[in-house]
Amino acid sequence: MEFMIKGHFEDNQDIVEIYKKLDIELARINPGCDACGTCCHFDTFDHELYASTIEVNYILRNVKVPHFDPHQSTCPFLVNKRCTIREYRTLGCRVFFCNPYYKDTSQEIYNKYYKMIKDIAVGNQIEWHYAPMIKLLTTQ
Repeated sequence: MEFMIKGHFEDNQDIVEIYKKLDIELARINPGCDACGTCCHFDTFDHELYASTIEVNYILRNVKVPHFDPHQSTCPFLVNKRCTIREYRTLGCRVFFCNPYYKDTSQEIYNKYYKMIKDIAVGNQIEWHYAPMIKLLTTQ
């Protein structure tokens, strides 16, 4: 069951377009990412990955969620040190840089694109939930 309680949103195109804009912006600043999966170990960086229902629903429409322990501190999509949903990963994943030099830049970019994603929800009258990604995945 998806969290799309109010409103209808079946089209991936809005979120895809936002992610394309983000990719262009990230290519300009080139924060570097070697796709090593280190950031997927949430306890290593002492963080919790938050996501919106739109982002999680986008993942769920495109990939199968593997069985996982909701109390683990590693992303369930990390397999053999690689993200298995890289194309569909959330905004938080896309702007989390291992290089601490980009921490402030990361937050600015996150806020900008978070607003765009939330505007999709408002514009499509979708009930908005923003919570730890693991929690949103376990309620599906």
